Amino acid sequence: MKNKYWTEFLIFLLITFVPNDIIGQQLKNESSEKVQMSWLKSLKSSKSLASFYSESSGIMLNDELYIGLEEINKQLLILIKNVGQLNNYTPFEVYQLRENEKFVLGTYDTSNGITLSTIIGWKNKGKWTKEFEVIYLNAEYSNLGASLVNQARESWEKYSNLHRPDLIVNEVFSKNGKYFNRGTLFKGKEITDAYSYMNNESYKIKLESSKVLQISNDIIYDIGTFEVGGKGLYTLIWKKELDTWKLLLDFNF
Repeated sequence: MKNKYWTEFLIFLLITFVPNDIIGQQLKNESSEKVQMSWLKSLKSSKSLASFYSESSGIMLNDELYIGLEEINKQLLILIKNVGQLNNYTPFEVYQLRENEKFVLGTYDTSNGITLSTIIGWKNKGKWTKEFEVIYLNAEYSNLGASLVNQARESWEKYSNLHRPDLIVNEVFSKNGKYFNRGTLFKGKEITDAYSYMNNESYKIKLESSKVLQISNDIIYDIGTFEVGGKGLYTLIWKKELDTWKLLLDFNF
């Protein structure tokens, strides 16, 4: 019994004397896993999230992309109001080619008993920051979209290698489609302009999907690699519009 009380007293001391300014701050050389746990604690305690993002970080919620800390804070508060506090985070799979860049697929459980599926794009520039995150409701669905998304991705690759970014935008992207690259958001014809590097006659790309995960009737996560000389990581978000899967978001490292 004495040991029990002594243990409880030690826990009390640890909680009481942790400096308040540590909450909401990264410690040096922390892993991205620890950074994510610190982020979740900071979110719960309404502490600043500034150390977890760069100026060009973005978050995607309800088919829209929001860039910058102020917008991210605002949208997270709206999310919590709608689904409840984000209580637990569970990472499932990590996709990584380089030490300083990776995608982590996982879920949040909320205080209202709701499960959310997420992909976090982490980048390390001296510390791990969330460069990108997508969060959607994890709902019941019939898993019939994967093969159709594979076909749509093949069309993206084909039009790209034909040096026709305009066809990618017109045929593959949703009307609400977005390309998020290096902190800049492109929509519509802006995507065609941003993809102009495809017009080079020597340009050739190969896409290889590592994960196609349908999380609801109308949303699919697609994570994989692209090769244009060297290799990189991509995340594509697909949305079912009528009976066709359209590209809602392209993000890559």
